[in-house]
Amino acid sequence: MNAFCKNIPDKTFEKLNHNGEFTRLAVSPGIINKHYTPAQFQAMAKVVGEIGAIKYSSSYSILLSIPTVDVADTTKELQDAGLYVAKQGPIVVMKACDFCDGDKMEAAPITEQLFHSLEGILVPTRLRLNVNGCASACYNAVYDDIGLVYQKDSFDVYLGAVPMGANAQAGTLFAKRVAVDRIESLLHEIIRLYNEHARPNEPFYKFYRRTNSAEYWKM
Repeated sequence: MNAFCKNIPDKTFEKLNHNGEFTRLAVSPGIINKHYTPAQFQAMAKVVGEIGAIKYSSSYSILLSIPTVDVADTTKELQDAGLYVAKQGPIVVMKACDFCDGDKMEAAPITEQLFHSLEGILVPTRLRLNVNGCASACYNAVYDDIGLVYQKDSFDVYLGAVPMGANAQAGTLFAKRVAVDRIESLLHEIIRLYNEHARPNEPFYKFYRRTNSAEYWKM
């Protein structure tokens, strides 16, 4: 039985990066697709080699620790293998469910549109937008900074989840049944308010809970 044979890994990112020589990349098959191919696993193993490390995460991605000097070439190699390498820094980043492995793709077009419109916008602190394609919300959209739950040509919008810690809790319902053709402009407005009114480096949940009674939230 191997479940508890080795509880402490030899090469964590913190250990590898003691001298600032490693970078961690978040890699996935895409925003919706959650299935890796054998060739993609081979590509990840190749770029990590014997000196790096591979770790799975709770954010639907695999984390690769690689030498910082190789980041540009490694990113291209991973992208050539059909993998998505998430951008780093204080930006809007996108997550989504697997749309029932492609059986419920009704919300996929607007999800792709939102990705191209919002991914990478600079914000005070990294902001996670999670889109779930049906009311089951089995990929926990309500536990991210902004959660969208699709229901028949519209989205329920949840804001302000506390993702971890003793006070962790789901976001609160901010807007119900926002039409698909209105959701993009609403999200841009939420992000604008965050940029305009947040304190330096203030996480979104702290910003929203501090300001949610302000007049500007009455959209």
